[in-house]
Amino acid sequence: DTGIGIAPEELSRVFERFFRSRDDRIREIPGSGLGLALTQEVARLHGGDLTVESELNVGSIFKLSLPIDSVE
Repeated sequence: DTGIGIAPEELSRVFERFFRSRDDRIREIPGSGLGLALTQEVARLHGGDLTVESELNVGSIFKLSLPIDSVE
């Protein structure tokens, strides 16, 4: 995306349950801090993963990967 990005010191915590950024620009946006944690957990239960790359004031890229079986 082309949003505000995630601060480097917060990047390792974005998948923690109930984690909310301390950035003042985010504090006004409602949320519980559960969405990314639950999404990553569901992805891993299915043999996949959810990862993030981000640069502050540039944006973030979230990647969801899931395994697929080949069709015969």
